[in-house]
Amino acid sequence: MKGKNKNRIKENNIDMTQRKMNAMPEDAENNFDEDAADMDDTDKDDVEPDDTDVDAAHIDAADIDGGDDGSSIDPDESDDDMPKKVRLYEDYVIDDPEDMDEAPDTGDMFDDEDDDDLESAASRGRRSGLRRYNMYGPAGKTLALLWTIFVVLVCGYIYIFHINTTIFADDITGRDNSVNIEIPAGANYSLCTIDEINQLISNYLLARANADQTTLKRLVTNPSEFDDMKSVEIAAQYITAYNRTKCYMVPGKNAGEYIIYALSNLTIKDVDSEPLDIRSFYVAKQTDGSYKIDNSQLSGDVNEYIQNVTASKYIQDMYQYVKENTDYLLKNDDTFKKFQNMYN
Repeated sequence: MKGKNKNRIKENNIDMTQRKMNAMPEDAENNFDEDAADMDDTDKDDVEPDDTDVDAAHIDAADIDGGDDGSSIDPDESDDDMPKKVRLYEDYVIDDPEDMDEAPDTGDMFDDEDDDDLESAASRGRRSGLRRYNMYGPAGKTLALLWTIFVVLVCGYIYIFHINTTIFADDITGRDNSVNIEIPAGANYSLCTIDEINQLISNYLLARANADQTTLKRLVTNPSEFDDMKSVEIAAQYITAYNRTKCYMVPGKNAGEYIIYALSNLTIKDVDSEPLDIRSFYVAKQTDGSYKIDNSQLSGDVNEYIQNVTASKYIQDMYQYVKENTDYLLKNDDTFKKFQNMYN
């Protein structure tokens, strides 16, 4: 009875061993076979050598590996005689890497390192050439050309509109018609601060605009100049006012005498703008203390003095300022241009 129990235990152990061998990796299976062989040797020493034990020792191969040949397996056989598991497609050899499309589907049979090894130098060269083509080919050249055009346009914009602002800027020279001019340092003239003289010039210009003969004769040293008012009356038909008159003065040849340069804005009939006008006067203090415009025949020394002062740079700049305003209006005000053509 004791021998039969041992035989059943031994059969159960063999069955369990076979199931573990089927579930375990190949290396573990070989190690397990060695342990099973040792265990069988130990059991042989403990089991009585009867016929029942010998018969039980013969195991059908179908119970171990599911074979059909009915051959038995000796536990003492070496590992070399044991059947080895062969992985699917293990013996498949790829001679040409370009035939990978025809190779069987091996799933995860190869790891990433194997895939890298299978890539041919020719394939890598083709991909490298493709990258170079994409970078330096027509697309790259087109992009470089577009960037060049963009940079040129930006540089041109900065130069035209920020560095050289005179290329497309409107010519506004002479647009300013203010009678208040900035007196430069060292100039030979100054703003007239004598109220009597300022009032004298304003009254004179008003009398000319109104063709007021009586007032004109009263304000000058030689009233006979206005015996004939024809020229004054013609001018008064067009120049209807002298506005915002500002006087600048230079000391005259003698004490109590002044050269006056009067700037005014003209109001002209049928003219939209108010052009600048400049007139010069020689004002002399009278014996009664009043000031009059000296329109008499002046001495040679006085005339020479007046001419030298008028020819000076500072006074000429004042005349140039008025001329620039006239030129500007001739280009930009058709009504003023029409008046100038008629007057001349």
